[in-house]
Amino acid sequence: MKKLSLNLVDYDKNGNPNLHGLNWGNRKDGTERDKNEAYLQLTPEIYSTDYFPPKGKYFITETDDGETLILVRAQKPIGTALQTPENNAILGRYLRKRLGLEEDEEITAENVEAYRTTISFYKKDDLHYFLDYSKNDDFFDETKNDIHISSQSPFTPSQIIYYGVPGCGKSNKIREQLKNVPEKNKVRVVFHPEYTNAEFIGQILPKVNGHVTYEFTPGPFTQIIKRAYLSPNEHFYLVIEEINRGNAAAIFGDTFQLLDRLKAGETDSLGNDPANAAVNTFTEGWSQYFVQNDDVNAYIRKATKLDDGSYQERNDGEPIEEIKIKEIHFNANTAIRLPPNLSILATMNTSDQNVFTLDNAFQRRFDMELVRNEFDLTKPAVNAQYNAEIDDTGIKWGQFWGWINAKITATLKGLSSTEDKRLGVWFVSNVGGIIDDKVFAEKVLKFLWDDVFKFKRPQVFAEGIDTLEKLINSFEKPSEGKERFDVFKDKSNLVAFVASPTL
Repeated sequence: MKKLSLNLVDYDKNGNPNLHGLNWGNRKDGTERDKNEAYLQLTPEIYSTDYFPPKGKYFITETDDGETLILVRAQKPIGTALQTPENNAILGRYLRKRLGLEEDEEITAENVEAYRTTISFYKKDDLHYFLDYSKNDDFFDETKNDIHISSQSPFTPSQIIYYGVPGCGKSNKIREQLKNVPEKNKVRVVFHPEYTNAEFIGQILPKVNGHVTYEFTPGPFTQIIKRAYLSPNEHFYLVIEEINRGNAAAIFGDTFQLLDRLKAGETDSLGNDPANAAVNTFTEGWSQYFVQNDDVNAYIRKATKLDDGSYQERNDGEPIEEIKIKEIHFNANTAIRLPPNLSILATMNTSDQNVFTLDNAFQRRFDMELVRNEFDLTKPAVNAQYNAEIDDTGIKWGQFWGWINAKITATLKGLSSTEDKRLGVWFVSNVGGIIDDKVFAEKVLKFLWDDVFKFKRPQVFAEGIDTLEKLINSFEKPSEGKERFDVFKDKSNLVAFVASPTL
């Protein structure tokens, strides 16, 4: 892989440092911006070549510390800098983390010189790069054209459960995170009460082709683990939606053990061919424990070895004798582990509105990340959602959302399920800046009646509304002299909140 290094600091003839775009967000021009915004400046000798993709084309960059950055060439006329397209503060935060600085902190020449003044890129192909900003620039061994440390991967796997209220954007967060990841590098599955271990891992099923045979049919878990084994220089993702709507412990079965990963400095050599137990040494990112599964093992080894030493996936024929994953030899006697280049991302609702709960033993093997139920008005789509009008009422969805969530919290105070009862930002979506009255009635009002205020209806809804049918009819077709939001007992409170959004 061809190496290219960028200077992060240089000096003019008077000795004044130039940090190029590292402090882009800290410019003193009176413009409000995220102070973490940054870009990497390309010199004419670099941007005039085809080392990086052309301006506007995204590319995937795996870093020496296991992060994944989506980068793009930007700035007129032909792309003279590299930045993170979703938000160039992502790059700035990453660089500050490597330099040991706090977010928003200004980067100085002294900071860069104390750590490292260059940042190196290694081009794998037109879509995939490695970025080395290790302190000693020793992540990559050019004499071997390979990554240092025999079985160590350039990836740090993530195991994250994103949780929050219904409609807060959990699935969308994952979708945005993986939007530039090729489809073959991700598998998505939804857990539900009838979902089984056999469906998730794989099972023997009959196959009719002139006669009946019985063959192993892989589930999503086995499909993605095979792809990750065969392509160790690419990052793969297993996405599990609604992880606690199925019995997660039963669905994972013995593969639950694989969720514990080896940490930095840890190694393990168990689960190998007993005749040559030291042949494999698993390092950081691999599963700490292993499971034996002959069907999964054989399915992974159904591959074709190409002339360049890589492997092409296939799903039929006989397994090959061995697959070499860097310095790991995977044969019929090798146990199954999660590889470092396989991450698991999942979603779940905040509290127990679900069919099954996740026990502490399961949850502790994941990082838990709250998806906050709030409007980020700097994003155009979110801004449009906030300002979407609820039919002809003159009330914006964001205003109603703020009022009703405050009412839910106050009315249900002390109940364990209060968190899950609140409405998410995307509980309903606008179409062309409008939320239709029928959509609002059938989704929002029905949810409030059937679920949220099930035992508090007289406190919330107007007198005379004693059935769901009356509630919906009164909103969709208000009687003479009435308005749609007269369905609520304290509509005046809503009007006051809209005028000045505080309760």
